[in-house]
Amino acid sequence: MSSQLRLTSRPRGLAALCVASFISLSAPSGRLDGQSPGAKGGIDETGPYTVVENWFQPLHAGRAQCVLGVYAETANRIYLATEVEIAASAASGPCTAGRAQPGSHSHFLLVVDGSGTVVEDWSQWSSLFGLPHSVKVNPYDPEKHVWVVNRDAHQIHQFTHNGKQLVRTWGEKGVSGDDRAHFNLPSDIAFTPDGSFFVADGYGNSRIVKFDRRGAYATAWGTNGAGPGQFDVPHGVTVDAQRRVYVADRDNRRIQIFDENGKYLDEWPDIRGIVQVTATRDGAIWALTGTTNRLLKYDTSGRLLTYWGTSNSGRPFPGSLMSPHAFSIDPDGSLYIADYRNHRVQKFVPTPGASRDRLIASPLQ
Repeated sequence: MSSQLRLTSRPRGLAALCVASFISLSAPSGRLDGQSPGAKGGIDETGPYTVVENWFQPLHAGRAQCVLGVYAETANRIYLATEVEIAASAASGPCTAGRAQPGSHSHFLLVVDGSGTVVEDWSQWSSLFGLPHSVKVNPYDPEKHVWVVNRDAHQIHQFTHNGKQLVRTWGEKGVSGDDRAHFNLPSDIAFTPDGSFFVADGYGNSRIVKFDRRGAYATAWGTNGAGPGQFDVPHGVTVDAQRRVYVADRDNRRIQIFDENGKYLDEWPDIRGIVQVTATRDGAIWALTGTTNRLLKYDTSGRLLTYWGTSNSGRPFPGSLMSPHAFSIDPDGSLYIADYRNHRVQKFVPTPGASRDRLIASPLQ
């Protein structure tokens, strides 16, 4: 059979759309990434990547770590925001119940090296945290401060690169609010080259808050709802090279796009369970979904270009995902996923010969 798709008549309407979708989502080579020419079988579980099995080594033997946030500053310095340690034998599922166990909150922030071994434990800051939801390094900051979104304490923290000093905190611990000085269960943060930043204030307030380069409140927008400019859990935020702000509007199952001052520009619907959006240097927008367990690539007009990802049901295997919560790319192109309900962080490396169009390019932040 010819490798080209042949039609006996010109497709119209839905048929044409289906053909176009098939062509646009197929690997350019006519085969799946990772397959040898002439290979049989396969379902492209990990797309253009190969998983590094058993990469992450929890701090304590016989334990597993429920990880919410991951940021790969380099291939040998990866920050983790974690929820709780649980027994390694625990089945896949949420980790919230384990948070009530004595001593479960002792390792909120970890740094691991390229082999997945914990090299720093920032437990000196454990008393600060309700739940660290996201961890980032501002890529435009020469001092490489580390930022942590402390969801349940309603705060944002800025630390020195080595974690030895708390530089600044936004929000009042344990006090929620929707004014200039308070948050209500914030979820994520994104930066611009001039030092301003955006907070997805997320589970409680349903808004985006902008701060200027000095860290002063600049503006905010959004209310709870499903209309343009409204949110139902704005879970993730990113900024592209044109300073457009993309919001993962999780429970509305969409990405919304704004200018940097909150003017509504567009929305991309029908993205079930979206938890993270990331703008990359090649002009793409990548999204992670926590219910369909996929990574998806869009162009800046919202057209879906490619996707991959596979789920497991209680029995995780290398490369499978269960409610992934965050992802990050290191400068070498390796991908790290906080595989939350599988109680692990997974590392994926580009498969030799994989299509560059399906690999996640360097992120803007």
